[in-house]
Amino acid sequence: MNAKDMSPGEARDESEIFAALEKVCCSPGYIHAIAYFCWRDNLIRFGGDELTEKDVEHQYSGDQLLRSEISTLVGLMAKGVIDFSIPEPSTLQSYIDKSEALLHEIHLSLQKPWMAAFQAMVRNPSKASRIDPFSTADGLREPIFYGGESAYNFQYEELSRLKYNADNDWLSSQVGFSIDEACLVARAIGELQMQKLLGLREGMIKQHPDQWTFLPGFAFRADELEGRTELSREKIESVLTAFTADPNKANASFSSLSAFNETNSAPVIKNVNGSYVLLQHYSLLEAIYEAPFFWMAGDKRYAATASKNRGAFAEQFLAQRLTSVFGPQHVFQNVDIYKGKDRVTEADVLVAYGDRAIVVQAKSKRLTIEARKGNDLQLKDDFKKAIQDAYDQALLCSEALLDHEYRFVSSSGGTIDFAKRPTNIYLICSVSDHFPALAAQARQFLKIKSTKNVHPPIITDLFFMDVLSEILETPLHFLNYLSLRSKFDSKLLVSQELTNLGYHLRHNLWLDDQYDMVNLGDDFTSSLDIAMSVRRLGVPGERTPKGILTRFDGTPLGRLISEFEASAIPELVGLGMLFLQFGSDTAKHINKGVERLVRSAADDGQQHDISIPSAADRSGFTIHVNSLPERLARERLSAHCRIRKYDSKSDVWHGLLLAPGTGNIRGALSVEETWKADASMENALTAWPKKPMVAVDTLSRGALRRKVGRNELCPCGSGMKYKRCCLARS
Repeated sequence: MNAKDMSPGEARDESEIFAALEKVCCSPGYIHAIAYFCWRDNLIRFGGDELTEKDVEHQYSGDQLLRSEISTLVGLMAKGVIDFSIPEPSTLQSYIDKSEALLHEIHLSLQKPWMAAFQAMVRNPSKASRIDPFSTADGLREPIFYGGESAYNFQYEELSRLKYNADNDWLSSQVGFSIDEACLVARAIGELQMQKLLGLREGMIKQHPDQWTFLPGFAFRADELEGRTELSREKIESVLTAFTADPNKANASFSSLSAFNETNSAPVIKNVNGSYVLLQHYSLLEAIYEAPFFWMAGDKRYAATASKNRGAFAEQFLAQRLTSVFGPQHVFQNVDIYKGKDRVTEADVLVAYGDRAIVVQAKSKRLTIEARKGNDLQLKDDFKKAIQDAYDQALLCSEALLDHEYRFVSSSGGTIDFAKRPTNIYLICSVSDHFPALAAQARQFLKIKSTKNVHPPIITDLFFMDVLSEILETPLHFLNYLSLRSKFDSKLLVSQELTNLGYHLRHNLWLDDQYDMVNLGDDFTSSLDIAMSVRRLGVPGERTPKGILTRFDGTPLGRLISEFEASAIPELVGLGMLFLQFGSDTAKHINKGVERLVRSAADDGQQHDISIPSAADRSGFTIHVNSLPERLARERLSAHCRIRKYDSKSDVWHGLLLAPGTGNIRGALSVEETWKADASMENALTAWPKKPMVAVDTLSRGALRRKVGRNELCPCGSGMKYKRCCLARS
């Protein structure tokens, strides 16, 4: 039977498939098959002036092998004596076909726990008898293995330098090189391999097809790196030796798909002629990020220092990245929280911005081998130590933020004075290493306490926080993502957090009530992949993905949002986030409405205003444009906001006062209190001039809406007919 036509129930036992795959991988000349897979599936090729989404779409097609699958092939090959002879073309093709078929069958075998659970549901559909296959370690082995990588390759290099900067003395004295030197060698290997791979085609044309192989593109000598690194041959050899698998051990521990694979931590292969082979450059960068800690942990005299440095790195890195977004005056690291004289807890990083706060807790925990193998107790224990404990601590910090009896003391010893205690708190729990299937585990195991002012947490890692702060580099855009991500947390089904961000950048992460669950594909990250490569590697391409980050460019709303961020005034933060959550159609109408208000107020000297409620958020806003004295203008705006808030049964209403002609901000306010019936407000509402409000939902949050009739009220909320208002300027 063709493996592609096989069902999970027809797949053999995993151990039997694994043994068959090992036999293939230990065949003579098999290394050339792996070289082909690496060339085919790990390289992104583009021939135009810029890298485009079309150039990277094959990475998400499902037709290529994942790096974890190729690493499995490398690990199994290392269990035997590696033969570098080139096999016959037909033999090489058989290696390729058999490998793909067996890897596909292993994938099917890992799906058996799901199939068994679904069949049990069919046999006994009562809710009480249902077992969620993803609630067990056995059921999670598939997403753990196939969940993809946490980091971009360049992130591993950049973060390795920071992670081990404080350990350079130990590294230099014990293994013969610093972390910067290891990264320098890795970068030189990558550049050399790329040069060789680009020249392979020309070389193959001159060869007989029996000699065609991609392996030379992945092979190198130590002396080829000397000029590229300006390091001594001895230093380069020290780095290569540290990351070279020991052929005498023959990767003996790699006895199953989830067992420890030595070639992940030592991916370099040494040939008998003294040359080296590195089949996956990504694996070397990942090893440089992860392996040195385990070397240091093996030194009993230094282990405690290594652990301390590891934790400090995570906290410092998160603080630095958040500072790049919010500014140093809004970000605090290692904040002690006191009630009276008693220290209650500590926040690793605290961001206080307007009436919003972000509490970040970092953990340097990994998923153990036993958990990967399917040990339920170990999996849940790993998750508790890495995530649940971090969330519980973040929640404790958040509850203290809402209570005025608690004091917050910065690492410098000064008390943090809040202009206004936060009313919206976002939690981020971050691990510092690759934690496979983190999103799936959080969905299954995290126990969240429902709290009005504290949003559900984002469970992620340092690598995503690096990307998030790089792409959403302004406070309101960053907070808006956290707000939407937490709002729709229970509806989003993804394999990694990058997918959510990729979708948000393109479409705005707003989900209508009609959707109970949305499964987002990893291909939504394509524009994000390009943007990060442009920013960090200098690749020609689009630096900022088109969508939510570009749609307000050159518009009144865009200018207002920039002013909101510059001021960090609490009353403006909530309004700015409301603006960002508008769909394109809504934003277009409001932009035209604001332009009309500012122009009309300058033309006739009268007050002009607009009010728009948002039923989905139980909020809304009113904008006044006038030249009244400031006190009178604010009183009038406040009264109007309270009336509109009550009339729309909202819990929050924002007010913004603009100057005629220029549109400059004169003032802002917000009214926040849970709506309840009030006789005095009913009387005030009766006496208030009747001017219709148009709900945001009727304008759009990004979805297509019906066409507005010429004689209907204009969606911008002006109270005029559409044909006499925005239609004339559309």
